[in-house]
Amino acid sequence: MSPGTDPSRGRGRPRTPGADDKILAAALDEYAEHGWAGFTMDAVARRAGVGKSTVYLRWPDKDALLTDAVTNHGIGITTADTGTLAGDLRHLALSLLRQFHSTAGWAALRVTFDVASAHERLGAFSAAVIQVHGRPVEQICRRAVERGEMVEGVPTGAITEAIYGSAVVDALTDRLQGRGDDDAWIQTRADDIVAIVLRGIAGS
Repeated sequence: MSPGTDPSRGRGRPRTPGADDKILAAALDEYAEHGWAGFTMDAVARRAGVGKSTVYLRWPDKDALLTDAVTNHGIGITTADTGTLAGDLRHLALSLLRQFHSTAGWAALRVTFDVASAHERLGAFSAAVIQVHGRPVEQICRRAVERGEMVEGVPTGAITEAIYGSAVVDALTDRLQGRGDDDAWIQTRADDIVAIVLRGIAGS
């Protein structure tokens, strides 16, 4: 071993600082623009400003890269126990609206559209997206029942569709109409969505 060599360091070239985040962000941008059919490792490398070998050093194929991108960097949806059903639903609606208005969120939506229209299974990344989106409303409703704010038996699927559907349609119309929704609009929209959902729950 030559003088000055660090024995704790593995063989090969050292990783470029910050390369992972650049590559994952580039992957989401590429998918948002081109979808699954046009998504390539080469294009991601060019967009990230790194060599193709740098990408393949970390991810063996585009499915692995996209799974990592959408699960760890692309899906920024959060839930919170605010102490009330209204607060919990507003937090979720805000998170969804903000997410779907972002590049990463649009990439996640394109994943959903691509999977729904495909005649064959596209990749593991699609299952990862579906799993993340499937749980929030169930958790919120369970807390609401425990707090006595909601009776058992209210169809959580309908609540999920109302909130997610509204967020998706709002993001689509923003892009189609070129509105450029700001956060003040998003907060007002979240309040409107939650008000409608709560009226529906009260009438159940």
